[in-house]
Amino acid sequence: MLTACILGALSTCLHPATAPDSLVIFRAGRTYQYGAVFISPAGDTLSRGGVTLEALGTPWVAQRKTQTAIRRRYHYTAQDSITFLAYPNPKTKRPDKPERYSWARTDVTGVIENKQKIWIHPFRDNQYVHTEVAPFPQVYLDSLQLGGHWRSRLFIMIGYGKFKGTTNSTYQVAGQETRQYGELTLPGCWLVKSVAAHDNLGDSSLDFYFHPQYGFTEMHYRFFDGTRISFVLTQVSGSSGQ
Repeated sequence: MLTACILGALSTCLHPATAPDSLVIFRAGRTYQYGAVFISPAGDTLSRGGVTLEALGTPWVAQRKTQTAIRRRYHYTAQDSITFLAYPNPKTKRPDKPERYSWARTDVTGVIENKQKIWIHPFRDNQYVHTEVAPFPQVYLDSLQLGGHWRSRLFIMIGYGKFKGTTNSTYQVAGQETRQYGELTLPGCWLVKSVAAHDNLGDSSLDFYFHPQYGFTEMHYRFFDGTRISFVLTQVSGSSGQ
């Protein structure tokens, strides 16, 4: 399968939106808490934070016909923003004019949940901007079987500095296993390994676990410059979440 999305403008994923009352992963009121770790190319842990994803259950204003809205809250400290003053934003085009990180506490964006596909915008605010050039978390439900695979293409437009270009991503289902998230035991989590080839920057990878009722439970990134970022589910609440 080959899909095309354009970011920096808007996504052009053409799957019809799911009715709010048929949403499972992103039903209104469902909240996911993730722990987040940022590791530098040298192997130093630069930050340990978190992200909260809250499903709103309504159409996302920018893509009303195709995407459902979620609110994301980023949890970071003053020390995090101080730490990253020494690390230029990876979108920097000119070393003599380093681009600093900007810091946001919350944003609203879109996700796709329908009978064919589950897809989310990555956590890409604050120190997590690298995720723009990696594969976006997505699964095609009819391909969730050992050896299943799909592809996607992303055109990264203006506003992303050095990231501007095209990524071609490949996804491969590597297996299925039981995973533990705090007190929540989830059998049947699918492990998907994916790689995005950027036409200027090289390869970035994302290994993630996906559960049909809880979505993307772990996301482990390794980027073209050696940076690593991981997001791991710690708690689910609301709308029958545990």
